Amino acid sequence: MRRYSKWALAGVVVTTIGVLAGCGSINSHHTSGVKSTNPTIGATNTTTRSISTSGTGNNATAGAPNGAAISNSTSGTTATPTVSFPPLIQQGMQEIKGKTTVPLYAPTTYPGFAHTPLPVTVQTSTTDSPAPGYSVLFNRGNSNIGGFSVSNWETNNAVAQHLLPQNPSLYVQSSVPVMSTLDLGDGIQAKVKRVPAPGKNISALVWTEGRWTMEVQYATNAQSEGVAVAKRIVQYCHANFLPVPHSKGYVLTSLASGIATTYVSWSESQYGFTTTSSGQWNSNLSGGYLSAVEMAVSVTRYH
Repeated sequence: MRRYSKWALAGVVVTTIGVLAGCGSINSHHTSGVKSTNPTIGATNTTTRSISTSGTGNNATAGAPNGAAISNSTSGTTATPTVSFPPLIQQGMQEIKGKTTVPLYAPTTYPGFAHTPLPVTVQTSTTDSPAPGYSVLFNRGNSNIGGFSVSNWETNNAVAQHLLPQNPSLYVQSSVPVMSTLDLGDGIQAKVKRVPAPGKNISALVWTEGRWTMEVQYATNAQSEGVAVAKRIVQYCHANFLPVPHSKGYVLTSLASGIATTYVSWSESQYGFTTTSSGQWNSNLSGGYLSAVEMAVSVTRYH
């Protein structure tokens, strides 16, 4: 996926390459993109495994975080850069290999990778409907703490229509009026919207960076928490590099009862990518809502 060195105001790149579509970017990451509305619908071939994330088994690499193993790959006579995938992700991808025709991509991190007070297990699935794809979910105990999925749609337009989550309460309709604006730092002005929801008092911060639309929903009386989450996302995205979507991308965070859940999706050609994670809004120890963004940043071809 193509990345560029820095985004400019109004999403216009000050180079001859074209319009910037991400929070920032460097180098080429991969050539296909990521996301399925709900890749687990009609899923088959589901398996669950529990793997130690701190061991140093035969495939562990000295110096790699949590014993992450190194995956080497070559293309023709040109060697590609060495990529490190944690053993848990390797296990999940091995379960998927041979069960899908969709190209294999995976992040090099996952929710709970840095903090694992309890074992994290991986659950994989493949599906043919509504589009061919696969997903990898990360669970701690009986709770899902995040995951990622890749799907292959028939056309670029088809994938663009399936980037948003199926549950419309997880994002703000563009028709919702703007109440005011709020400074999130780093030159970002968010629109403050009051979300119409029966029996609920919900607000949202909405801003764009290139082709990315970013939103944080929160209870109106918990604006300080919503602002803190939004500012942290802005800071992270300005120090790291999200993929450049082919058409559009979304970073959607919903804050409720102290838990923030993040949904990231973007397109590349006819491929759709999604990463998700959740955790306490003021802590990374439960997996961390930023893990979804971190996974999106690290997604690369799996060999």
